[in-house]
Amino acid sequence: MTVVVVPSLTLHPDELRKIPGAVHFEQRLLFEFQLLREPNVNLVYATSERIAPEIVEYALGLVPALVGTEAADRLTLLDCDDDSPAPLTEKVLRRPELVRRIKAAVRDPARAYLVVFNSTDLERELALRLGIPMFSCDPALSALGTKSGGRTLLKEAGVPVPDGFEDLFSEGDLIRALARLKRAAPEIRKAVVKLNDSFAGAGNAVFSYEGTPETGTENWIAEQIATRLNAPGDTWPSFRDKFEHMGGVVERFVEARALRSPSAQLELDPRGGVRVLSTHDQVLGGPSGQTFVGCAFPARDAYRLRVQELATRVGRALASAGVVGQLSVDFVVDEAAPEQVHALEINLRMGGATAPYMFMRGLVGGHYDLGTGHHLAPDGSPRHYVTSDRIQDDAFRSLSYDDLVGIAREHGVAYDHTTGTGAFYYALGALPEFGKLGMVAVGTSRDDAQRRYDTLVTALRTTAAQRVPATTA
Repeated sequence: MTVVVVPSLTLHPDELRKIPGAVHFEQRLLFEFQLLREPNVNLVYATSERIAPEIVEYALGLVPALVGTEAADRLTLLDCDDDSPAPLTEKVLRRPELVRRIKAAVRDPARAYLVVFNSTDLERELALRLGIPMFSCDPALSALGTKSGGRTLLKEAGVPVPDGFEDLFSEGDLIRALARLKRAAPEIRKAVVKLNDSFAGAGNAVFSYEGTPETGTENWIAEQIATRLNAPGDTWPSFRDKFEHMGGVVERFVEARALRSPSAQLELDPRGGVRVLSTHDQVLGGPSGQTFVGCAFPARDAYRLRVQELATRVGRALASAGVVGQLSVDFVVDEAAPEQVHALEINLRMGGATAPYMFMRGLVGGHYDLGTGHHLAPDGSPRHYVTSDRIQDDAFRSLSYDDLVGIAREHGVAYDHTTGTGAFYYALGALPEFGKLGMVAVGTSRDDAQRRYDTLVTALRTTAAQRVPATTA
């Protein structure tokens, strides 16, 4: 069996530019190294830039069964030597010789498949050129994963969604939808405007209704929208142009004292099977509080099984439509009323919560228990973790990869294979240039995982600050 991994973020170039070091997100899928535990599996992994040997070695070290084996001989690493913001798949297709090298590494096309981060016509074209199937959603079904298509499918599947409107394609549509939403619920203070095709909240904007008059709502919104729509990284004209090109939705901005943003990760197989991989509580940040920055596994007890149930319902609807591959469903819930779970969107691709779980599962072993929504280690005890791949500090650029390992060991929080707990790193490619890295801290409870996470982040910041001389006025 040969698995070809092309972890391209195939998104609108403007959305890619909003993500510092976006090219290094291609290293999220290094969890696929776990496949090398099977002696009959060959892995081909393509990237925009060459992955540093230290990162490859560290990622292989996260697969304990590989120690002392010939796994490295079954791993082929290829790159485009191109760090431009264009999607990786586009770069690969522009290089016929690279396509030939990938194809030559596929020993038996009948026993091979292509893994991608998200699938578009570019990924389909690459699969056709390689002569192998793609384990991802057929681009012909991609509309089901847009913000509009997702809302439509969720409602048809009987899954609750926030009040709002989909299939909007003009400034006029947007203004009318915002006005209708306010008239239907005069008490609301904000609305979320989402581009149909966006990633990690980067295409979301928040509109404030503060000061809305009792009459003439639509005219007032038309006059105010340019200054009241908060779209981080965009001006109103640029956001409007993308909205009219992609289309989008308007939804009520859900507010609560204990607002949580859980998600569920699913895998749909070619035979129509639906498998729950995990649930998480997402950590959102950024200027408008709409950007994914990390998560905790599993989602909280109060609503975890409800999220799992609704996600399974969504998965069955998608499987019936012919969708295959890994995906996620995002939700929102007030922890004070945990029975009121609302779905926000469907992501027909891997997400920020995919890599941490897959890394953890490979390290800890065991299985995901549907009855409890916990991941159980081989001895039956549950595992929790806290993670982020956006831990960033300019001072981190002074740290080497060996430093990261040493600091974790020095503070007693490095991952320990004997206990199945501790912290490990991933998504390390952006460290030298951006001072940015990913980390997963595994514990026997959420508090235990959080303690390990906080301990290591603090230790990294302290060590890095000591190496960077303070500037003087």
